Amino acid sequence: MEPLRLPEPLRRLPWDIAQDEFGVKGADFIGVMGRLLLRVAQDQIKADVVDSGSVAGTHGSLVAQDQMRLGP
Repeated sequence: MEPLRLPEPLRRLPWDIAQDEFGVKGADFIGVMGRLLLRVAQDQIKADVVDSGSVAGTHGSLVAQDQMRLGP
């Protein structure tokens, strides 16, 4: 059986201990779930970055504020 290939940072975890505790199938299941959770978290971070950029653009520009005249 080929070892499960995991991305960073999952690769740095002590998978030998997980295999001792849960068996090979259990450790593989944990690894696959970890990979899925990592992917979802990364997608959410990317979505948050895109959302924060669009929100910042809705507040108007500094140029428009500088052109405003105060007083009579």
